[in-house]
Amino acid sequence: MSRHTSMPSRLQKTPHGDVTLTSRWTQSRYYLVAYGSIPALRWLFPDLTRFEVIGDKARHTFLPGPRPVTVERELRKICLLWQARWDEELDSWTHLGSTATSDGKVLVTVSDLFDHLFELRKGSLAGTTVERDRSYLKHWRLEFGADTPLGAITSARIDAALRNIAARTSPGTANSALGTLNAFLNWAVNQAVIPHAGHKSVRRLKEPSRGRTRDWWQAKEVEVALTFAARDSHQPTATLLVACGCLLGLRLEEIIMLRWQDLDLDAHDPKTGEARPVCHVTPHSGWKPKDGEPRSIPISNTLVHLLQQHRVQTGYVLVPDDSRKNSPSTRERKEGAPWAYRYDPRRVWRRLMLTMSASGHRPITMYGMRHSFASNLLIAGVSDVKVSRWLGHGDTRMVHRHYGHLLVYDQDINLVGGRR
Repeated sequence: MSRHTSMPSRLQKTPHGDVTLTSRWTQSRYYLVAYGSIPALRWLFPDLTRFEVIGDKARHTFLPGPRPVTVERELRKICLLWQARWDEELDSWTHLGSTATSDGKVLVTVSDLFDHLFELRKGSLAGTTVERDRSYLKHWRLEFGADTPLGAITSARIDAALRNIAARTSPGTANSALGTLNAFLNWAVNQAVIPHAGHKSVRRLKEPSRGRTRDWWQAKEVEVALTFAARDSHQPTATLLVACGCLLGLRLEEIIMLRWQDLDLDAHDPKTGEARPVCHVTPHSGWKPKDGEPRSIPISNTLVHLLQQHRVQTGYVLVPDDSRKNSPSTRERKEGAPWAYRYDPRRVWRRLMLTMSASGHRPITMYGMRHSFASNLLIAGVSDVKVSRWLGHGDTRMVHRHYGHLLVYDQDINLVGGRR
């Protein structure tokens, strides 16, 4: 049985017109359906040779991922990933495609492509990105040879070169270099410089685990951290940074972009009249959460008490120190500078961790606050479904992957048989 789902249709822009993306539920999984002009679908799916032609348009039904997708929220997230990839290719095509062939230059060899496109990109990229591209292209020049014809760059040759780069450097460096090469070859395909997109079948190398442990604070340690934060000179930002991280489980960028109007501290249950304060993580000012979807998180009594002490009607929860209004993190971002969402709290965090460490307490990373939130809830017996939803995950797989050690033992094992 096939039926439409409730996921709203999305428009995907291409150099050949818009393509409509919808979804279908067939038998036991979701599919994505692309509908538009044949050139547009060929641009989206360059490796396909046949589409379902409907008049002067075409349709292509495809699996969104290698594993069955059965949750619509997950389907929406995966659809966003598809569109992000296409938008990246479209951006390259739009900004570079119209000028690349205006001088009639013929690109024949690897060196021709690298030199020509590098100069075109250089004017629109940050300085650090330009130098990164220059470094990665050196690896590919060495592997391919400067005079190698572009038509000889097959997927097998890219894969072999990728492994050689990894042997000389590291898998991580090789994978980053592959991303740069793909950007160049995508442009070449869109400009009809090369006739195929075989490079898209080359898979990234598996990168070894860095062996990092996911540090987090237990509930008592969170209380200690809040005490130290309250002593910091930068108030109320230091206190609210720790509180929102450890008691709401927000990602760092979500804390930075959190506004007081996103905190409904006066919400009540319409039936019982009991207080039900909620934090709404919602897109605004051109920013959106990592998965693109808004979510709501209940606010604990402890956090409500802290928020009420510093409550204002509007504005961001974290604010820069008055003495640092002209600091790099609050000024307009310069070209090539590291990206910050609107405010960088790292200085406050480093100062807080140094103070705690000097007093014999365990420092963690800022991301460790989110792990503290999840870990303490799971230890307290809160269901993995609720924790996943509050963290903004589409299902419980991430929770099981990263916090499975907290869910190993269950007293219910003694309910049948054995000693009571």
